[in-house]
Amino acid sequence: MNTSFITLLSTAQNTAPEPGKIVGFDIGLIWDLSLQWLALFVIIFILYKLLFKPVTEFLEKRKNAIKQTIDDANHQKASAVEMRANYEAKISNIEEEANKILKEARAKALAREEEIIKAAKEEAELIKQKAFSDIKLEQARIKDEMKKEMIELSTIMAGKFVSASIDDTKHTELIDNIIKEMGDVQWLN
Repeated sequence: MNTSFITLLSTAQNTAPEPGKIVGFDIGLIWDLSLQWLALFVIIFILYKLLFKPVTEFLEKRKNAIKQTIDDANHQKASAVEMRANYEAKISNIEEEANKILKEARAKALAREEEIIKAAKEEAELIKQKAFSDIKLEQARIKDEMKKEMIELSTIMAGKFVSASIDDTKHTELIDNIIKEMGDVQWLN
C-alpha cells in the first residue's frame, strides 16, 4: 500500500496539471487509483475473512456464554430464593409441629393424670366400702358375742339366785358380783 501511494504522488508530480486544473487526470492516475482501490478491497476482504468473521463469532460465542452464565445465575438465585422460602416454611412448620407435639403430650399427660386420679378414687372407694363392710361384720360379731355373754350371765345369775337363799345382803352382794363379772367380761373383749 505504501508503494502505490508513493507512485501516486510521483505521478501527480511528474504530470503538470493543465492550466486551470488542480489535478490532472490522465490514464496513469486513473489506473493507479483503480489498483489502489482494488488492493484496498482485497485487503478488506482478506481481513474480513481472516479477522472479522472469527472475531464476530468469538464475540457472539462470548456474548452467548455471558448470557448463559447470567441466565444460570438468575436461575440459581431464583432456586436459592425458593429454597430459602421452603426452609423458612419448614422452620415455621417445625415450630408449629413442636407446639402441636407439646400440646398433644400435655393432653396425654392430663388424660393420664385424670385416669390415675379416677383409679385412685375408685380404689379408695373400694377400700372404704370394704372397711364399712368389715365394720358391719365386726359389729354383728360383737353383738352376737354380747348376746351370748348376756345369756351366759343370765344363766349364771339365775343359777346363783336359785341356789342361794336370797336376803338383802346376799342380794346386794350377788348384784355387785354380777356387775363385776360383767365389767371384766366387757373389758376383756
